[in-house]
Amino acid sequence: MRDVFSFLPEERVLLDREDLLLYAYDATPADRRYPAAVVRPTSREEVVEIVRAASRRGLCLVARGAGTSLSGAPLPREGCVVVDFTLMNKIIEVDEANAFVAAQPGVVYEELNRVLAEHGLFFPPDPGSGSVCTLGGMVAMNSSGIRAVKYGTTRDYVASLEVVLASGEVLRLGGRYRKSASGYDLKGLFVGSEGTLGLFTEIGLRLVPKPSHRAAMIAGFHDFNAAAEAIARAMRARTDVAVLEVMDSRVVKAVEGFSGIHLSSAEVLVLAEVEGFDEGVEGEMRRVARIFREAGAEVELAHDEAEIAKLWKARKAALPALARLAETLLLEDITVPVAALPEMMRRIGRIAERHGLRIATFGHAGDGNLHPTFLLNDEEELERARAAVEELFRECLALGGTLSGEHGIGVEKRPYFELEHGKAAQIMRDIKRTLDPQGIMNPGKIF
Repeated sequence: MRDVFSFLPEERVLLDREDLLLYAYDATPADRRYPAAVVRPTSREEVVEIVRAASRRGLCLVARGAGTSLSGAPLPREGCVVVDFTLMNKIIEVDEANAFVAAQPGVVYEELNRVLAEHGLFFPPDPGSGSVCTLGGMVAMNSSGIRAVKYGTTRDYVASLEVVLASGEVLRLGGRYRKSASGYDLKGLFVGSEGTLGLFTEIGLRLVPKPSHRAAMIAGFHDFNAAAEAIARAMRARTDVAVLEVMDSRVVKAVEGFSGIHLSSAEVLVLAEVEGFDEGVEGEMRRVARIFREAGAEVELAHDEAEIAKLWKARKAALPALARLAETLLLEDITVPVAALPEMMRRIGRIAERHGLRIATFGHAGDGNLHPTFLLNDEEELERARAAVEELFRECLALGGTLSGEHGIGVEKRPYFELEHGKAAQIMRDIKRTLDPQGIMNPGKIF
């Protein structure tokens, strides 16, 4: 394998088994397979050479950023070469006049926003792994997070892409303009494609002004149904919430034990934030609080920036906190229409009871995105969880939902993909074959 990538310095072609171990993992319990090699490019030209060399040898390529995926998308098959983009981590340009940034795919989300803040701008999706995840992974998976209820997902901010196709050709899509009616939306095709169509070498993002004011609250409910009904009521009232999160008591207790932050003794917590550019955010927060109080919640408003920061530190600790409670976590990512949220929460409870499993649920309730998390301690529980997951997906789709709101399909949801897409799945396969006739780009993912 060394000779295939001889154009790269030796230290950027990893072949030792100890070095390869890291690349056999992401954040899922999916099967582990070592890659045949790992290559670490630093430029577009090197990525082109990597793709051409792999194409000549019939080697499959798997793009990887920080490896925080929750779907198995960056895991290699036997014989695959992993392309590690973490050395391509330059912010190329911040164009303040056009509220646009060009960056390489290995730039870390929070680092980008630290730089953008100096220009009064920000890139909003805010995934839970934002302190480590990279832009390439975010675009490949169409990631989002707690701010999606107001700002949308990564897809809504991708203005341009530079992509190396399986042929080694470089495709440049989109631009700094705000709208276009010129042809098919090929740029959009690559967002959420999970590395199955090409490798990103440059990403252009639209930006928004960074809010100067924010207010937050925490609301406690006696059960999930009451919380879900209140969330649906707040959304129907067209409240201008930027964040609307939910955590059940299992998650709350885990977070309190992990972070040392006391939140509440309520069965279900809802965390909300309003943000904007003047003191009007305080009035809007009081309106949101009133809706929740009328629904029976005990509401506490955050009094200063330190208290707000504490709330979001607690929320973002949910996954690592739960990881301490079981040998294995199976974290799901279903999304339903917001009006269907109360019913979906009820169905999750029935699934847990029917299969005798512990499920801790948290998520971005303002946009209907829930993360039912199975806490598993042995293979027998994992097998029962697999059956429960299929039931969970069928219930979600029956309510007009989707298999994934932000984590993608990867290998974990691949068996259920056609349940959602039907004949459209075949059209996607046809597109994949057209752009990647040898099937070298991240094979075995999505389909």
